[in-house]
Amino acid sequence: MANKIKFERETVVRLASQLFWEKGFHATSTRDLQEAINMRPGSIYSAFGSKEGLYIESLRDYTVQMESQIKECLSTSDTILGGLRAFVENVITKKESAPSAICMLVKANCEFADKDSNLYQLSLDLIDKFENYLSVLFEQAIAKNELSNNISAQEYARFFEVQFTGLRGYFNRPGVESLAQPMIDQMFKIIKSL
Repeated sequence: MANKIKFERETVVRLASQLFWEKGFHATSTRDLQEAINMRPGSIYSAFGSKEGLYIESLRDYTVQMESQIKECLSTSDTILGGLRAFVENVITKKESAPSAICMLVKANCEFADKDSNLYQLSLDLIDKFENYLSVLFEQAIAKNELSNNISAQEYARFFEVQFTGLRGYFNRPGVESLAQPMIDQMFKIIKSL
């Protein structure tokens, strides 16, 4: 009877996600994966089908983790906007634990030049899913009179995504940390004025 390597799937996916997020899909070699997750190539292929299979799980897990972070911030805030602001502040000002300042979904979407690729389509689907999640939150904020109904919840969600992505990219630069709080203040001031 062959020895089966036991592993904690969630842990492996999280470790792989960190590596893929840092390096991207194409720049991550099987050897890199092997070292990061402590599994041999045969075990990786047996468990996930391929490097692509592991990447797909990692990208989906990343999306779940982002939503979990938002839910955690919402649970400690009195308002939807307060929770979203706490999430933005956490990501922008405490980025040392993240392998990249750029969102893994945005990075994935940009990485795949072949617009017919399965991975490109997955990145689009997950970005849409995340936008829909944000739209639900903004619908709640409108219903609670935290925001006006001058624009739709989806428009608020899109504005939030663009601002958040821009801030993440901007604060990838050295020496600009002192600008974080004023720029986050400006982002939420504009959201409230829409």
